[in-house]
Amino acid sequence: MKLRNLDKQRLILVDLDGTTLRDKDDEIHEHTKKSLIKAKNDGHKICIVTGRPWRAIQHIYEELELDTIVTNFDGAHIHDPKKQEFKRIVFSINNEIIQAIISEPEIEESVENILIEYYDKTLIWNSDDKDLFNFFHLNDIGDKEKFIEGDPKVMWTGPSTNIVLKLKNNKRKNMVLRKLAKYQNAVKIQSDILYGVKSTSEKPVITLTNKNATKGEAANILAQYYNKDIRDVIAFGDQLNDFEMLQKVGHGIAMKNGSDSLKFVAKGITYKTNDEGGLGLYLDIMLDGREL
Repeated sequence: MKLRNLDKQRLILVDLDGTTLRDKDDEIHEHTKKSLIKAKNDGHKICIVTGRPWRAIQHIYEELELDTIVTNFDGAHIHDPKKQEFKRIVFSINNEIIQAIISEPEIEESVENILIEYYDKTLIWNSDDKDLFNFFHLNDIGDKEKFIEGDPKVMWTGPSTNIVLKLKNNKRKNMVLRKLAKYQNAVKIQSDILYGVKSTSEKPVITLTNKNATKGEAANILAQYYNKDIRDVIAFGDQLNDFEMLQKVGHGIAMKNGSDSLKFVAKGITYKTNDEGGLGLYLDIMLDGREL
């Protein structure tokens, strides 16, 4: 397989954890960094599509010298941090659903901590929880973002992009999942995965986002905005939260270190892992029109 129509300026969508970033230090491999910056300078549009909040990726966006639209929370928040010419899109969970979920008696008695976010504010019930505090980069909350600590039933108002429930122990997980099942028309439920990254917490973690928030829908929106045929779009990912994105675009590439289930729908698999600069190497070969 090799890329045709090399004169086309492509839209290139990149996941971060397990794809653009190395596992060992959360940094961009030098080869990947050079390849993405070169592609940008050659006229291609590079867009980050990640589960992380904006505050946790701003330094990466700036390191790659980007000025494009960003997708956070796996498609729940799509915005234009640099030019601010794109009207923000937020796929939210409404407050009535939020309050109903966290007020379920079985859920109330099972949770150890709750984190709720919207694009401009974050609430954590217990800020001593280093697992959630560090993963969501709560230390990096800036002046433009509101930070709330306390009981979400009392202190949270309005919609959210995501809800994270950290449970007291594994024995309670199935009971909580059974209770959450009645909200499946409104929310997408993931267990022990924090936006494509397997949770390192010893206790179960359940994440909830708007049912329609996917990286695949984000790919459609970005392709339309930049006037790109979705069949010409290139996307790189490594986990099942990248599934819809890789399936949607014409050139969906799974990382060598990625999920086997993702590789089954991908059009290609990188020759090296994220820690070895696999994205950069594969992108170079693609854009040069060499055989893959």
